[in-house]
Amino acid sequence: MAPKQIRLSFLELANTGGYMASGQWKRPDDTSTTKDRLKYYLDLARLADRGKISAIFFADWFAGFEVYGGSMNAILRRGHQVAHMDPLLLISAMAAVTENVAFAVTQSTTFSKPYALARQFSTLDHITDGRCAWNVVTSHTESSAKAMGMDSMTPHDERYLVADEFMDVAYKLWESSWAPDSIHLDKTTGFAFDGDKIRKIEHKGRYFQLSGRSQVHPSPQRTPVLFQAGTSKAGMAFAAKHAEGIFLNTVNVSQAAKTVSDMRAAAAANGRDPQSLKFFPCIMPIIGRTQEEAQAKYQVAVDNADVVAGLAQFSGYTGIDLEPYPLDEPLDLTGQSTAHAIQAVLKALTASEQENDAPWTPRRLGMRMALGGLHPCPVGTAEEVADVFQQWVDEADVDGFNIGSVTNPGSWEDVVDLLVPVLQRRGMMWLDYAVPGGTFRENLLGHKELSPDHYGSSFKWGREVPCLAGDVKVNGEKMVNGTH
Repeated sequence: MAPKQIRLSFLELANTGGYMASGQWKRPDDTSTTKDRLKYYLDLARLADRGKISAIFFADWFAGFEVYGGSMNAILRRGHQVAHMDPLLLISAMAAVTENVAFAVTQSTTFSKPYALARQFSTLDHITDGRCAWNVVTSHTESSAKAMGMDSMTPHDERYLVADEFMDVAYKLWESSWAPDSIHLDKTTGFAFDGDKIRKIEHKGRYFQLSGRSQVHPSPQRTPVLFQAGTSKAGMAFAAKHAEGIFLNTVNVSQAAKTVSDMRAAAAANGRDPQSLKFFPCIMPIIGRTQEEAQAKYQVAVDNADVVAGLAQFSGYTGIDLEPYPLDEPLDLTGQSTAHAIQAVLKALTASEQENDAPWTPRRLGMRMALGGLHPCPVGTAEEVADVFQQWVDEADVDGFNIGSVTNPGSWEDVVDLLVPVLQRRGMMWLDYAVPGGTFRENLLGHKELSPDHYGSSFKWGREVPCLAGDVKVNGEKMVNGTH
């Protein structure tokens, strides 16, 4: 049987300094300090295109982590996950120098407005010829809530209720407002758009109200490819309903296998083909032409790693201030409300490192966070790293990997020049894009628009179910005079 072909993406953050690996920006061969200039992103896009990479995946969030020491001073001083720009503004330039690479951008349903976001992504889909995706997040930090004018963050499960209604409004704008045959642009007759086939969306829900037509005509994919990363109960239910790609933050293969199995089952329960969900765990390989070279690269990374920045990052993720804990004493979180969850994370990290005896001190945790964090960081030759990829595919049924960099652009150059050829020889990766110059969804799933079994497809023009005279229903919701 032919091996399963995987897709690779690069995981990036539009910040000046460190992202996944703290402290590496100090290296003379690292270009992270130039991430406030366009050349960095154009070079990255060209490199991805040369390596037949599926997409560049931009993480994003507002404000920053103010947990460690009660402020952002530690990460500001250490240049880690700060000086953080808006990635949406970079995509058009990156798309212009590539023909195949897609671009996934994170946007929050907690802070965005559906009408504005739908317009942004329709625009992006047009100008990239359908090479865009939306990573749907709900946000979680108090600092971001306050920066965006809220007194406090909306409770977790309610954020997903907001997100679910947000998606309904977005689907209506993308799928329901303009009929497929509403566009003419006939220069002979002067007939541009058929107003009778472009309808106003009327939405009055618990969280959103909208009265208006989509401002943008249908883009190549109509709805961008949809990514999501939540693995809580509410997050998994949301993903099973909406997501096409899942970004996994899993420490080891067994953890990933359970998550993939559970989410495929949830998708099937929603009437979806479980294989239509594509899973991408984050991984941060350190690759050498020889084992010795790989170990030498690893040692350079260790020498430059910033332990305190790693701890500040972990504090931001968990909400626990680790600044008071002595660096070299065993970590005792007794009394912390999230202690049980943190211990589970440390147990998973221990299993992934195969170090069952050494205690977790803040220094050890900070070093782990500085070199891959909650993600695997295999060190070895391209063949050895390909073996790790194969294990995850075989045992966890993943569909690809979101590859974070230790150092820029060296880590990704090693992926393109060393790892990709090995994956291609093994038949694990395409020799060329499935649809050269095609849309992201075509190259990921084999079709241009949402699958018929996807929830968003129920909003497509023409799927209305007749109701009362003059009224119709879309997805069970009453529409008056052809609007909804």
